[in-house]
Amino acid sequence: MVIRCFRLFYTFVKFGFLSFGGGYVMLPMIISEAQSFSVSAAQIADLYALDMLVPGPISINAATYVGYLYQGIPGAVAATLGVSLPSFIMAVVLMHIFAHYKDNNWLTDIMSGIKPATVGLIAASAITIASEVLTKPGQNIGDVFVNPIGTLSLTCVIIFVLTAIVNIRFKINPILLTVLAGVVGAFVLA
Repeated sequence: MVIRCFRLFYTFVKFGFLSFGGGYVMLPMIISEAQSFSVSAAQIADLYALDMLVPGPISINAATYVGYLYQGIPGAVAATLGVSLPSFIMAVVLMHIFAHYKDNNWLTDIMSGIKPATVGLIAASAITIASEVLTKPGQNIGDVFVNPIGTLSLTCVIIFVLTAIVNIRFKINPILLTVLAGVVGAFVLA
């Protein structure tokens, strides 16, 4: 158990040090590594749904969730500490650097290059999660181009589209939208 917890800690320390842009950028790494911890893409999709109801950043929630699924409470603690430690260290170091070099053009250019990469990684996470959530059980998102009606869950696609539109257009609280989607899912998808 100690070796498994250390492996969780080490993996999430790496994620913490390598992910610029926060938890959503970290999700592709977590998704790709989750299988080695016996966590499926469907369980990661469940994490994202639960994350809207649980306080805290998705990176910490994801680490806690994966750690718990793999090794129970000790695994959850190891993964959570692993993902949190780099942020603490890097925040202290980077704030010191930024305070001294905030007007440096080179640093500004580096940050300008990191920002679009971060958005791309967030988009990749959204597509990966959407491919699991919007398809019917046993279907592959790649089949949507051949047989969209047979591949996609119409109810899930409608919930997805309406939630996105209502959130963007009317700025409805995401927690309220998540709860409402859960209620709809309980009655329509049950």
